Amino acid sequence: MKAVGLFGGSFDPIHFGHLFLAIFLLEKYQLEKILFCPAACSPFKGNSLPVASGEHRLNMLKLALDHPQMEIIEIELHRPAPSYTIDTVRALDLPNLRLLLSDEAEKTFKGWKEAEELQKLAPLLVGPRAWGISSTEIRQRLHHQLYCGHLVPAKALDYIQAFHLYSLPAVR
Repeated sequence: MKAVGLFGGSFDPIHFGHLFLAIFLLEKYQLEKILFCPAACSPFKGNSLPVASGEHRLNMLKLALDHPQMEIIEIELHRPAPSYTIDTVRALDLPNLRLLLSDEAEKTFKGWKEAEELQKLAPLLVGPRAWGISSTEIRQRLHHQLYCGHLVPAKALDYIQAFHLYSLPAVR
């Protein structure tokens, strides 16, 4: 049985760096599929909620993920914040689950809630963070009305523009 990858994050917004990492790990480890899991609120971001609502981030993911081996799970969006990966892994209870991380995220992994147990339940698969793309930088560029077609999939970017996300106060 092939492994299933779990890829969590705020995805505020989803960008090509996320997709590059997912495809890199999918192919390198011949995963069956990748489950994208948008977080309600990351415990590493304090009390600051994502800029876009969970509904908007979920819709952007649906538009950006045009790959038969990529799925979205909403489990963390329906739980009270903050989102802890260990809780998600336990709730999924999938054999051969692997936690997908960028090499940058791996540096802080020991600080995650129940990191040792999490690694036992969903061993890490680590890949490179591509090109230094960050959602924060993208939000700043969008706020200043700078071009982002090289950073965000076109359908997600169209959605961002249609709902004035990141350039005006986000619709919640």
